[in-house]
Amino acid sequence: MDKGLKIDFLKRKEIQVEKWDRLIAGSPAETIYPYCWYLDAVSDNWSALVVDDYRFVMPVVWKKKAGMKYMYQPFYTQQLGVFSREYVDPELIRKMLRILYKKFRFAGMNFNAKNLVGEEDPFIVDDKSNYVMLLNQDYDSQYRGFSTNAKRNIRKSIEFSDLVEKNLPVDELVRLKRENDVFKRSEEDYRWLVNLFETIQQRGAGKIYAIRTGREITAAAFFAFSNTRAIYLLSASSQEGKERRGMFRIIDAFISDHAGSGVILDFEGSNIPSVARFFGGFGAQPEIYQGVSFNRLPATLNKLR
Repeated sequence: MDKGLKIDFLKRKEIQVEKWDRLIAGSPAETIYPYCWYLDAVSDNWSALVVDDYRFVMPVVWKKKAGMKYMYQPFYTQQLGVFSREYVDPELIRKMLRILYKKFRFAGMNFNAKNLVGEEDPFIVDDKSNYVMLLNQDYDSQYRGFSTNAKRNIRKSIEFSDLVEKNLPVDELVRLKRENDVFKRSEEDYRWLVNLFETIQQRGAGKIYAIRTGREITAAAFFAFSNTRAIYLLSASSQEGKERRGMFRIIDAFISDHAGSGVILDFEGSNIPSVARFFGGFGAQPEIYQGVSFNRLPATLNKLR
């Protein structure tokens, strides 16, 4: 690694958006999350480490609590980390982490799959699994890569003759999520989700696939597009949608529509074995990315986290 690299910590207003987004677009780790407009949508505050006039960049998303700044991973933003058109040397990542360690009291963040973060005190590094598949073949070839279980569930879903829709309003998707959510969330959380998805759609980067059973939406998924990836950003099913295997049909329809496009279908997870099997059933392969955390809080203040 070049020892003379110049690393600047820039506030959001100091970032040159055109240079930043052009670098992201040319990065092997390109995805929707690190573009300026997306970071603006998912966070209240973000800054950046910028190396040698946008040769390498790292978004830094942060909040302040009790007068102390801390870094966190925003919702619906699986991976950030360091982006470049070049190979990112682990030593550069270590230098950037050491700068952040001095500026923030604690942090929890995910680097992207092209970054390698070496183990080094005081940083805690965890490996995490994502599932991705390259849609570079025709549909029949992609389908042959599906598991027997996935094919069976797709056939079962098709037998119900439910309709696949591709123009569902965002608020209907979020309503389905709210009514069937496994986590308790506030109404503000759901309004934030509507705003995020509408922002993505306004950029021409979002598409909803849904299954309608009679008059009811029983399963739906939001896909967010960047230059190289389509991210399975959110899914929701009612109990009836699960019984009718609606999500198998949705993913199958998406793959059919985009087979041969060369886009990477990014499932955004998962470390949960049953979910990983579901994604793997379509031929998706695991891809490791790393979570990094540190903590400089006094022991008595750790409850702030």
